[in-house]
Amino acid sequence: MAKPLHAYTVQESNNLQVYEDYKCEILTLDEATAKTTASWDTPAKEVVFYTAGAAGNDDGITISLKVNGSHGDDIVIAHDQLPFTVKGMLIEEVTIHGIAGGGTEDDPITVLSFH
Repeated sequence: MAKPLHAYTVQESNNLQVYEDYKCEILTLDEATAKTTASWDTPAKEVVFYTAGAAGNDDGITISLKVNGSHGDDIVIAHDQLPFTVKGMLIEEVTIHGIAGGGTEDDPITVLSFH
């Protein structure tokens, strides 16, 4: 007997469950020295940074990830490089700093994390 075209396998079910537990936070940097942090009860397997703010803002942001209890090197991202995805590690905390020129309230950074 032929296998039905719409068979739903166990592996497909597991793949979909990876994205069931997620959190979304909107972080705003209103000064160049502003710093804001997103942390979770369970480590994130994947984090996506994106913005709905002004596309012409080229000031950028600095991202620091806390992995295994310590912060590593900072990641500097220009606004035109968003969305930006980090995966392949268990991320405990994300800290975002404004850089040269700072952001405005019209340039929020959205952090979408999958746990």
